[in-house]
Amino acid sequence: MNNVSLNSKTAGIALALFLGLLAGCASTDDLANVKRIAESAQSTATQAQQTAESAKAAADQASQKADQASQKAGQASQTADQASAAIAKLQQEVDALKEEMDRMFKKIMQK
Repeated sequence: MNNVSLNSKTAGIALALFLGLLAGCASTDDLANVKRIAESAQSTATQAQQTAESAKAAADQASQKADQASQKAGQASQTADQASAAIAKLQQEVDALKEEMDRMFKKIMQK
């Protein structure tokens, strides 16, 4: 039964193709034109794919550089925080020394 169905379908397709040829198919020039259009479209698609791949590579590289810059900025911020803490500590020591000098000066002046 499947063979009969398959043979019927095959015969139907063959008949449709034959009738299409009799009714007037595309000329060789038309087919060549369609082929040329298809090849041009394929070439354009290939170029677009290459451009997209180049753009992705550039974006990946920019992303890596941005990550590196962010890491360096974080390190610089940490260094600045450490320097700020050191300056604050030194300022406290300077203030303590000033107070000590003032106290000593007052003591000398009282004598």
